[in-house]
Amino acid sequence: MFQKGQLTEKDRSFSKRAGKIISLVLSFSILSCLFLTSCKKVRSEFPTIPTSDTSETTEQKGSESIPDSKTMEITVASPLSYETVSYLAKLYVAKSSGLLGDGVTGETVDLSYLSSIDLPFVLSVYDTSETGCNADTLKQWRTSGDMPDIFLTDSFDQVVSEGLALPITKYLSEISLLSSDRIYTGLLSSFFTSGEQYGIPYQTSAAVLYCDMEVMNMADIATVSFKQSRTSLLDLLSKLNELNASERTVLPFYLAGNLLPYLPSAMFNHSYLSASTEEDRADQAYRDSLSYLDSIIGTGFSYESMTDEETEAFFSGLSPLLSRKVGIWAGTTSEISIYDNYMPNTLCLMQIPGITEDEYTSPLLISYPLCISSSCESPKEASELACFMALDEDALLLAARLSPKEGYMPSISSPTVWKNVVLTQKYGYYLEQFHERMDRAILIPVVSESVLFQQDIRYISQYLEETYKAKDLQE
Repeated sequence: MFQKGQLTEKDRSFSKRAGKIISLVLSFSILSCLFLTSCKKVRSEFPTIPTSDTSETTEQKGSESIPDSKTMEITVASPLSYETVSYLAKLYVAKSSGLLGDGVTGETVDLSYLSSIDLPFVLSVYDTSETGCNADTLKQWRTSGDMPDIFLTDSFDQVVSEGLALPITKYLSEISLLSSDRIYTGLLSSFFTSGEQYGIPYQTSAAVLYCDMEVMNMADIATVSFKQSRTSLLDLLSKLNELNASERTVLPFYLAGNLLPYLPSAMFNHSYLSASTEEDRADQAYRDSLSYLDSIIGTGFSYESMTDEETEAFFSGLSPLLSRKVGIWAGTTSEISIYDNYMPNTLCLMQIPGITEDEYTSPLLISYPLCISSSCESPKEASELACFMALDEDALLLAARLSPKEGYMPSISSPTVWKNVVLTQKYGYYLEQFHERMDRAILIPVVSESVLFQQDIRYISQYLEETYKAKDLQE
C-alpha cells in the first residue's frame, strides 16, 4: 500500500499511467477471455458482442402440432436455433428407436425424414449467447416460472452454489456416451463438485496468442510458427520493437499481463495456479512466470510500458486491437470470429509459449457445460438428451451442418468429428493442433462468475500496479 500525501510531479505522471496499466476485466464483453484493460475510457470500434450479460434471451416457438398425449415438456436454452434443437431431438429419438438406418450419419441424414418424426415431449427453445446464460438470467427465469430444463452456462460455479443446477450423477450411470474411451474425461470431471456431477461438457475453447500478420510483415516476419517458446516469442517481440527505433510505429504486445494466468501451465505443464492463493504464488512455476512477464513489460514491449499520454497519441483514442498497430495479444479461440471480422486475411494463432523450442505445450482449455435445472420435472430424460447433444457423434455432425461455429472444439475424441466439425472451420488448422494433446489438457477456470478466477484477476491487477508504481518511483 502507498502512503497518502501530496503528489509530486512524478507521482502525477504515474497516477495517469497506473490508471491504465492494470485493470483485469473481461473486456470487449467477450466471456471466457481474459483481458487487462485500461481504466481510462477508450473508444472501441468493436460492435456490441452478445454475452450472457448483454444478450436478450428469447424463446423460440416451434410450429409442430402437439398431440394431447404429450405431457412431458423439455425446454433447452442454448445458442442453437429452434430448428437445430428440434432436429437434434428428432435425431435422438430416431437413434434411440433404431430408426436411423445403416450408414446414415448426422452429416448425411435426410432432414425431411427427421421432420416426419414425432417427439414424445413438448420442445421449447430459448436462445442464448454463444457461451450460454448466466446465473442472473436463470434466476429471472426461475422467478417467472420459465426455467429451462437444459441450459448452457458460462457461470458454472454460481449456478451450482445457488442451487440452480441439479446433481445428475444418478441419471448418467447407463449412458454409454460417457465411456472413457471416447470422451475427454478431464473435461467431464471439471464439472464434478461436492461428490456430484453437475454438468456435461458441451463446447471448449483454448487460450492462444493472436497475431496480425500485416503488422508482423512490417518487421519482415513472413510467417510465424504455432509452436512458440518463451525465447521465440521474445525474439518476435524484439523484431517488432526494432520498428520503433526512431519513433513508435507498432506495439509489439497488447497487455502482456493477460498471459499470467496461463504461463505456469504452458511453460511448466503445471495445473492451474491461483494468483490469489499464497501457496500457489510461492510455487517456482508461478515465480518464473512473473519473471518472464517482467521481461516483456520491463523492456517496453507491451501496452503496460506506455504512459497515458503515449497511448492516447499513438492510438488516437481507438481500441488498440482495431488500430492495426498491434503485433501480438493473448485471448481465447472463442473470439476468433470477432478478430476475423477486422483482419480476415492476416489473423494467425500461436500457442501460449512453453520453455522448449519447437514443442507443443499442453492445451489450456475453457469448457462450457450443459446443466439440468434443479426445477426440471423430467431430469432423467433431460440428462439423456443433454448427453446426446454434447457427446453423440451424429448429433455433433448434424449441429455443425445446421449451425456451424468458429473457435470451439468438441468434448469427444472422434477423428470423424474433429475432421468434419473442427477442420472445416476457417481457423480449424490451428484448432486441430490441439487434437492429439487433448488428453493432457489443463483446464483454466475462466468461465464467468468463477469466484476463484475473479479473485485472481484482482490480485494480478494489484500486483502489476504496485510493481510498476515502485519501479516508476525509483527511476
